Amino acid sequence: MGIIISSAVTQTGGVSSVGQAAEAAKAALTGAGCPPEQVDALINVGVYRDANLVEPAVAALIQQAAGIGLEYRPGDVPCLSFDLMNGACGLVNAVGVATSLLADLPAGHVVVVSGDAHPSGAAEAEFAFEPVGAALVLENHPTAAGFGAVHVSAGDTLPDPQGYVTLSAMGATGRSALTLELGTSTPELVEHAATAAREALAADHLDLDQVVLVCGKPTPEYAGQLAAELGIDTVVTDDFAGDAHTSALTAAYVAAREAGLIDRPLLFVAADGGPTAAAVTYRGPEVR
Repeated sequence: MGIIISSAVTQTGGVSSVGQAAEAAKAALTGAGCPPEQVDALINVGVYRDANLVEPAVAALIQQAAGIGLEYRPGDVPCLSFDLMNGACGLVNAVGVATSLLADLPAGHVVVVSGDAHPSGAAEAEFAFEPVGAALVLENHPTAAGFGAVHVSAGDTLPDPQGYVTLSAMGATGRSALTLELGTSTPELVEHAATAAREALAADHLDLDQVVLVCGKPTPEYAGQLAAELGIDTVVTDDFAGDAHTSALTAAYVAAREAGLIDRPLLFVAADGGPTAAAVTYRGPEVR
């Protein structure tokens, strides 16, 4: 039995991280044929949120907006929702958490949502990330291998903050402004991404000739350089012009599905500031 992606959706055109993630979650549940009252957990991996919200957990707001588990009736499943914030690597980390949750829930469903938006609630041209909402529905499958174990690689020192609000200078605009400092170079990102990826490939004994690399675009050169470093010929990224950040891997999976590539083993690899990277293999029910 393995953990598979039963539905994956992206949502664009809005400026609310909560709204877009909720719409993606609703569409993904419809695609999976899962009623909202049968969701066991919702994990939000988005980082940059509306009005720089700190409390409550954004996952709870997304759960409410998506209409998941709002009333408990006989036969309904209580839904646990929480934030898991680790930048672009958050999706891979969430897969590891979902695997543990679903190990004791043979018929369970976990929804992983993501998305980043400028806190002002406006479309800011200078914002570093593409405002994309995304959702995956994960569940058990009786025969598919599904996801492998999560592998990570990171630098030796505690990284400086990448995105933050300067409290001493925020004044009356602190709810609508933030500072982003994206200083990690492409070689650093590729170094750690390749380390995590090689560990994942070795653990699951996958043939490089068949593997499809699924990754984001933290820099324009990253995907091509990582594929070359790993010796993988087929690489898929999302179709958006900018960096979809926490939604990049879900969007890249959607692109791979539309390209007819999910009948091959997939290698999900994320990298972000720090530097830090995470990788996990995936063999869905389409892989024979």
